[in-house]
Amino acid sequence: RVARMSVPPKVSRELADAVQEDALRAARDEAKHRAVRQMEGYDVFKNMVSVAHLRPHNLPGDASHMTAADRAAARAPAFSFTPEGRASGPASTPGASTSLTPAADAASIRAPSSAAEFEKTWRRSCKSADARWRYLGLTAGTQEGRIAKLFRVEINGTVLSELVAALAAGYAGDGRSPRDDDEWAGARGARAIGERVRAFLAELATCGRFALAAKLMGSGAREAMRTLADALVANGAVDAGAAEALKSAYGCG
Repeated sequence: RVARMSVPPKVSRELADAVQEDALRAARDEAKHRAVRQMEGYDVFKNMVSVAHLRPHNLPGDASHMTAADRAAARAPAFSFTPEGRASGPASTPGASTSLTPAADAASIRAPSSAAEFEKTWRRSCKSADARWRYLGLTAGTQEGRIAKLFRVEINGTVLSELVAALAAGYAGDGRSPRDDDEWAGARGARAIGERVRAFLAELATCGRFALAAKLMGSGAREAMRTLADALVANGAVDAGAAEALKSAYGCG
């Protein structure tokens, strides 16, 4: 018979500490990755990481008495709960969304104050063509100049392509134009909305590194620009010469 080898207390404690340290490191790493995926700000990032290893304390001590919800809560990190213990997640950075809360609807989205905030909301909360069209109207506002100010430093080819495609889908999607009672960026009706769309496109053309971004636009975005320009002419928002100038500026002439 083989005698059981005893583990020295010091080695046992070191092993337990190492296991606990690995678990702590894994929890914090997971929290860091989640915060980065959600594009959170520094304060939320710091708070998520600092409590990643904590778990709810008000659960049944005996695992056999736990419900499915209890077991899910026991596995969830502390940042998944409010101070009252309700599952909801931390207070997010404006524009970010999480797997614990649905993407913000149009009523809760605000106009961005920077290009970074715009792109964060654009990626996280504007999944459909309609949501993107409405968000662009909110971003443009009722006065010209906001788009040029927002992207005054730089606009890249990917964002430019997506903006053009969203404008085309919103204004001329499926061959339809805005109705007389439709509103967008403070304008009402196909012609007035078209004039705001033209102003939006003109402002984009003044943004930092626009010439390079226009060269990097994909074929789909170029075709969308042509469709959009034609729709603007059809609705009397621009004349043929202005439409050709827009297409030329965007490399679609």
